[in-house]
Amino acid sequence: MDAWDFLQDIEIRRLHEQVERLRSEQDTVAWDARKVRELAEENLELRLRLGLLVRLLIAKGVFTAEEYAGLIAATRPTS
Repeated sequence: MDAWDFLQDIEIRRLHEQVERLRSEQDTVAWDARKVRELAEENLELRLRLGLLVRLLIAKGVFTAEEYAGLIAATRPTS
């Protein structure tokens, strides 16, 4: 498994955790549960498409997986 696949797996797991957190919080949110689910699913689809786009850009040599990983790490908030 290369660095990109590893990062993608981490991102997908994080997205699934977010979706589950949204689903568990839907009782306390004033939004319609159906709308929350639709938005979470749309968010997941957009992130997966972004992942495909990044893979294509890496394959085309626009940037490397390591460069992308560095960019992502630099944008993450520190806790």
